[in-house]
Formats: sequence, structure tokens, C-alpha cells
Amino acid sequence: MGVTERRIREKERKRSTMLDAAESILLEKGLDHLSMEDVAEKAEVSKGSLYQYFQNKNDLVLGICYRATHLLNESFKEVLESNRSGLMLVRELGERYLNYVKDHPQYYSSMKFLDNLHSSGVDGESDYLELCTQNRQEGFRLMVEAIQRGIDEGSIKNDFPAEQLALLFWSTSHGVVTISYMHQNYEHFKLLERIGMQENELFNAYMHILGCGIAAKP
Repeated sequence: MGVTERRIREKERKRSTMLDAAESILLEKGLDHLSMEDVAEKAEVSKGSLYQYFQNKNDLVLGICYRATHLLNESFKEVLESNRSGLMLVRELGERYLNYVKDHPQYYSSMKFLDNLHSSGVDGESDYLELCTQNRQEGFRLMVEAIQRGIDEGSIKNDFPAEQLALLFWSTSHGVVTISYMHQNYEHFKLLERIGMQENELFNAYMHILGCGIAAKP
């Protein structure tokens, strides 16, 4: 291994260590309490060193978001390797998304941050901004692929183009997942308890309604 390659690897190792520290704090304290000072301390680096890798807190959160969207896409790709019907693939993608949020709330928090960029006042200087956007677009493309398979094989109606169905599914499932996230992470959010419904029941009901709408009649 040459000197240049070693330097690149060491730089990426340090960057990864800083992101690990930021993730840990984000999971423990939440986005509002994430600070560059705490990340530097947890990563055992100087604050100046941290700023060499990340311009500010927003850049750091987008770095976590890049990890988050990449991980979610890899999970989606595993689903699409299956030979099941397109309709079943759509359901599995929804389940993966829901379980992803339950298992990685800090990642979902960073993805919500990306969704709210315009209102958060973030400028476009972060190198991670375009990478995150590309990952989100890839995730949407994978959803379109699953739906198109269903249309082609006849398990999903062909009343609408795959892109339109994917957009409807993505936007509505985001609402279901947000409810699940709030139920899990906010003590004051008791909507599910108030109506006597479990998270899995909410998701199954949603998928049943969706399936009745897009499933082709036998």
C-alpha cells in the first residue's frame, strides 16, 4: 500500500469515527442537542480537526443522512433480488422501511432533516447534499422497479404508470412511518393508544387498503 492510499484510508477512518460519534449523540439526545463540541469530545478529536472534515452541524447531519439513505437502499436492493410477485415486493419494501425506522431512529431523524432543508436555512455548500439527494432518488427508482414488475406480470393494476403509483406509495407510507416514529420516540404522542391500535396493526391495515386498491383482480 502506497503513502497516498494510506493517507486516504486514514482520512476516511477519521471521518467515519466522527460520524459514529455524531450518530451516538443523535440517538441519545436528539437533533436539537447535537453540537460540534460534543461530537469532537466523543470522537476524541480536536474541534479544529472536526471542522476540517465537516463545515458545521448541518454538514455533519447530512453526512449521517448519506449513511442512512445508503443503508436503506441496500436493504431495498435485497428485496428486489427476490422472485416474488411485484405486489409482494411492494409490501416487503414497506415493511423494510417501517422496521428501518424502528431500528435506526437516528437515521430517520437525519432523513427528516434532509426533507426540511428549505425551512431549516441550510445552504447548498455541503458535499453530502447532492449525495443524499441521489440516494433518495435511487430509493424511489427501486420502488418504481418493484411496481413495474407487478404491472408487467399482472399482480398490480396498470391503471396508472409505475412512477405515479410509486409517488403515491412513497408519500402515504411516509405518513404511516412518521406516526410509528413519533409513537416510539415521543412520550406525549399517544394517538395509537387512544384509538386502541398497535403499530403493526396500523401498517397491516394500510397495506391492506393499498393492496385492495392496486392489486389486480384474479
